[in-house]
Amino acid sequence: MSPASGPATSRSTIGAERSLPLGPLLGGCTVGLSISWNIANTGPVSPLLSAHYGVGLAVIGLLTAVMFFVELPMMVPGGRAIDRFGAKWVGLVAIGISLAGNLLLLAIADPYLALAARAFIGAGVGLGFLAGAIYAQSESVRGSVLASGIYGGASLSGGGLALVIVPQLVGAFGWRAPFVSAAVVAAVAVPLVMACPSTQGRVVGARPRFATLLADRRLIRLGAVSAVSFGFSVIIGNWVVTLLERHAGLSRGAAGAVGSLILLLGIVSRPAGGMLARARSATTWRAVAVSFLVGALGTALLSASVSVPLDVLGTALVGMAVGIPFGATVAGAARVYPNASGAAVGAMNSYPVLAIVAGTPLVGLTFSMPGDGRIGFAALAILWAGAVAVIPYRLRLE
Repeated sequence: MSPASGPATSRSTIGAERSLPLGPLLGGCTVGLSISWNIANTGPVSPLLSAHYGVGLAVIGLLTAVMFFVELPMMVPGGRAIDRFGAKWVGLVAIGISLAGNLLLLAIADPYLALAARAFIGAGVGLGFLAGAIYAQSESVRGSVLASGIYGGASLSGGGLALVIVPQLVGAFGWRAPFVSAAVVAAVAVPLVMACPSTQGRVVGARPRFATLLADRRLIRLGAVSAVSFGFSVIIGNWVVTLLERHAGLSRGAAGAVGSLILLLGIVSRPAGGMLARARSATTWRAVAVSFLVGALGTALLSASVSVPLDVLGTALVGMAVGIPFGATVAGAARVYPNASGAAVGAMNSYPVLAIVAGTPLVGLTFSMPGDGRIGFAALAILWAGAVAVIPYRLRLE
């Protein structure tokens, strides 16, 4: 964004950089936290859900993947809805979808109906992720990268909290624990978002075509970075508890606490990545490359599962690595098409969604193979390290 001309501009711009409008930021973060609970709430109790529905763990992995199947085709249309009607109202619709879907799941015993309900929730997750991202940075001037990073940390905390809290609720609610918790979080979020300021949609004359968005090299570049960082964080977050239970000998609660580090540390690393991209944008590619290598090392440690301390270290390394690119990729996509920021972020986010759709059930399938899940985590580590080679030297996430 270019500052307006005039002597008062420098002061106002500096003030905008130093402070972020709290209303939209809080509203966006509330939307993000609420809907992201659904991303990681089933992983910690996968064996319980497997027994309840009478299916294997690969099918339970589809409870997460199916949400992203639905998200994928609606990324750009959902972004266009945000551009037209405003991020706050689309965010409220998303929270309502999450609430209704989780209430339905409390009464469902058939695995196919459960998949259908999760697909319905996926529509809310997709809309909510985009709406929260745009809402959080909607009133920022030069602080949009930082606002996006803060939003990323808050949205990721929903999944991290689910990893910690859901296992503790099993005693009271059994297999329903992930759905009860998600419904409560959504119900609490509605009045909080309602109290935040509204945002107006943008009616633009010449919107970029769907094909133009998907073919834009700038969005492809940002999407590829997000696919490895954000995409892998969701895949690993959904299976790390099961891996730790089976190989580290941890209880479900202890494994959930350790596994939650992946998402909880993102609360710090995502805003930190946003601050880094704003302060030293020309060298952001180096930070991304280092984060890829750190993430690969952490995933390799989890795959080896030599000891509990090393498992904790590996989980922490992954958590610190996954958040670095987030704020810059979201804000960068919005800046590519400033008059259609929702659609641009939706197009960019199609790439990590595709990675999650393909990767979550495949890693779940490796729990039925020799190594009991280690092969899947080893493959992620190799892919993560190899992705360093495709980061453009001139990458600037700004």
